[in-house]
Formats: sequence, C-alpha cells, structure tokens
Amino acid sequence: MQHESLRIIRDEHQALAAVLRSMKLLLAEHRRRASLPDFQVLRAMLFYVDEFPERLHHTKESQLLFPMIRKRSAEAAAVLDRLDAEHAKGEAAIRDLEHVLLGFEMLGEPRRAAFETARLSGWAPRWLSDCAHWAAVARPAAAVRIHSTYAAYDSAP
Repeated sequence: MQHESLRIIRDEHQALAAVLRSMKLLLAEHRRRASLPDFQVLRAMLFYVDEFPERLHHTKESQLLFPMIRKRSAEAAAVLDRLDAEHAKGEAAIRDLEHVLLGFEMLGEPRRAAFETARLSGWAPRWLSDCAHWAAVARPAAAVRIHSTYAAYDSAP
C-alpha cells in the first residue's frame, strides 16, 4: 500500500507535468498555424510553475520528505542530492525562462525559437524525468511516515 505522502508528491508531479505538456502542445499548435500564442496563458502557466513547485512542492520534498528518507536509506542519497541541487537552481531558472518569454512576447517571431528551446531544453525534460525517477526515491520512502505536516503547506496562500 502506498503511503499518502507519496501519493501527494506523485500527484503534484503529474499536475506539473500536465502543465508543461500543455505548454508544449500550445506552442506546437500555434507554430502549426503560423500564429503567436496567447502570452497571457503562457505567463499564467509559468506563474503556476513558479508558485506551486518552487514555493510549496519543493519545500515538502526538501524540508520534510527527503530528510526522513535520508535517515532511513543510504541508497536514495544520490537521487535526493540531485533533486535538492535542482530545487536550489529552480527559482533562477524560472526567472531566466520568464525573461525569454518576455522577449518572445515583445519581439515576436524572431524570439520564438529561443523560448521554445529554453523551455524544452530546461524545464520539461527535467520535470518529466523527475516523475520517471521518482520510483528510485519511492522504494525507501515507502517506510517513511509523514503525519499532518503537509496540512500547513496545503493550506498556504
């Protein structure tokens, strides 16, 4: 039986992956139509990527779940170290992506490839990879019991 904390983390990864896939589909459709995308929608998607994972989800992992897993399993250390390092770089990466999006919005088609390349090479593969690699953490984490600590984060503004 999967522990509730792992289900929450997995569901959050799937939600983020869905947003990133939606960005990819939105951009592909507008490229196919030779039109510019709705930049307000793209900004809203980036806002979600910034607000949710960077401020809430990563905190759950790095401050709550990962330390408990580290205490119980040395085999997960390398994966957790990699994820913690990526979490630390996340905010700067979002700011860079927002800047490239602004360039695309202000300067148009000449900046489309820069945004699509930055997004595809930076965020989408990493997040989708994290979802695939979660199994490496889930095995030792299955024994970890996280009580109602999530409630404080789930109800955060």
